[in-house]
Parts: sequence; structure tokens; C-alpha cells
Amino acid sequence: MAVAETLEVRPVRSADADQLADLLNAIIRAGGTTALEEPFSADALDQKYLTGPDVLDCFVAEGPASGELVGFQTLVTSSSLPGDVADIATFAQSGATQRGIGTSLFAATSARARELGLEEINATIRADNTGGLAFYSKMGFEDHSVTESVPLADGTLVDRVHKRFALRPEGKSKKSGRKTLGLKDTSNTEPNLNKKGRGWKISDARLDELHSQARERRRFSSEAHKALAKRFAEANLGRHTFKRHAVVGSAIVDFNCHSLGMAVDIFEDGDNEQLASRRDKSLEAVGIKVMRIRASDILEDMDKVLERITLGMRARISDRKDAARAHREANPNQDYPGRRS
Repeated sequence: MAVAETLEVRPVRSADADQLADLLNAIIRAGGTTALEEPFSADALDQKYLTGPDVLDCFVAEGPASGELVGFQTLVTSSSLPGDVADIATFAQSGATQRGIGTSLFAATSARARELGLEEINATIRADNTGGLAFYSKMGFEDHSVTESVPLADGTLVDRVHKRFALRPEGKSKKSGRKTLGLKDTSNTEPNLNKKGRGWKISDARLDELHSQARERRRFSSEAHKALAKRFAEANLGRHTFKRHAVVGSAIVDFNCHSLGMAVDIFEDGDNEQLASRRDKSLEAVGIKVMRIRASDILEDMDKVLERITLGMRARISDRKDAARAHREANPNQDYPGRRS
């Protein structure tokens, strides 16, 4: 019977740090299969990969009979990645890479990534780590980019291969024709025009998937979402209306007011605050002001929530007027509607 069938996969605990540090340091000493070169103390490992502030989740593989930890896989945030993409790192006990450890761990990791609302998982592998490249390809990761000639501690230059795993809803089949690294097809010389509402440089397939997810969320809205949607529908907001479960860029927000560049997102119990914050920053970087409201506040004091939203809307209207005034002053010769003689 394969060893993988008897593995127990569970969330990591800080108490696992000592045993996992020994496991990882053995891999580092062996060399060739990880970009890491310096050994870790148990505390340093805990902070970086197990339970630290940048860790979204981490799972360990344990032999139920012996209690020995034989591998772990972690999902961490990175400032170099979009807010809906996380980095993955997989470490299996030296000499045990053919035991199905990584496969067992990835089943848990990918399921958790979907729960967190991530869109993709990024894996960065040394180009000379053929085993690692083969593992991630087997899991469904596809080539994304290459960082060339990254120096090791001894000065050796080794490329880093970046592979991505697209997280699709469970049961949804993968579409064929996805491109991998290679030469760009220039046979079609017509300009690549964005369809209406598709100016974020997101592929049609990706955007269609986001809209499908948004429709699903409308069908199964939370009580807080339905309560706030009812009040929005009853209010006279003029042209500043809020659309439910709107797709904005590569994110889905609970409510979006296009005319104000303002989104309202509900923070439900169980949501990941760190991931939500990163998404907010990504949207605000392109001019979308995000107001995040806890579901409990909506259900317990709706009037206070509506007052906060109203103040936020007024602030956005003022900001837009100030921006328009500054633009006119900076471009006095431009012809504006309503200012023609």
C-alpha cells in the first residue's frame, strides 16, 4: 500500500516548529532543491512559513502511526504579487519525495486558497530543480515567467521559474488553449481592442469566470448583504447607485458605485483580514475607494452604517469636484462642456 494513503494532513501548529526546522534544514544542507541557503531556527521558521503575519495558511503531513512530520506546505502573501495571488512553498522530508506528500498537501492547500478567495497560486522554483518543476506541473501549475540569473551565495547564477495555478470553482473543468512560455503569436495583426467593461487587461475567459462567480454570490448572499441591498434599493441615490456583487478589475466587491469610484465590501465572519486589506489597496491604487464594513455592524446598527456610507459618498463627490477643478486649472485651453461661448 502506498505511503501517501496513510498520511494525515492537518493545519500546522507553532509546536511543530522544532521538528519542521530540522526537516527544512536537512533539505537546505542537501542543496539543489530549494532557493533557501541559510538554516532556520524554530522561531524564525514559525514567523516566516508557519504562523507568522504573512502566512495565509500552512498544512503539515504526518505519519499517523509514528507522529513524524514528513512535510509541510505554506501559502504566504508577497508584496511583489497582486492581492489575489499568494506564494506557495512545499518541503518534503529528504528521500521521501516520491511518497505523495506534496500531492496530499496540495489538496488541502488549494481548497483553503479557494475559501480565502484567491484567484491564483504562484510557485517560484530554481530552474535546476527538475523534481520541483515536475511536481508543480503535475499539480496543474503552468509557466508564467522567468527571472534570469539569480545569484546563489557562492555566486552561481541560476534562473527562477515562476509557475501559476489558476483556482477555479470545484468541479469546473479547465479550459484548453492556455498559453505557456513561448513565442508570442503575431499572425493576427489586427489591434486587440477591449470590449465594453473589459479595459482592465483581463482575459475574456478570466472575466467571464469572475462574472460567473459574482452571479453565484448573488444567489447565496449573506444576511448582512441582503439587508444592506434592501436599504440601497429603498434609498433615492440619484445617479450614484450601488451594484450588487460587482466585478471590479480582478476583484468581486459586495457593492460598487461606478459614478463615484467607490466600493462597499462586507467583512464576514471567517474572512481573512490580511487578504482583504491587500485587495483594498490594489483597488485604491487604481482610484477605487473601498469602504469595508463588518457584517455584525450592519445587522446590529444599520442606521450608523448608512450614516457612514453617506459621509463616504459625500467625501467622494467632493474629491471628484476638486479633481475636476484642478484639471481645468491645469488645462485652461481645453474646451469643456457647458463652458462654450
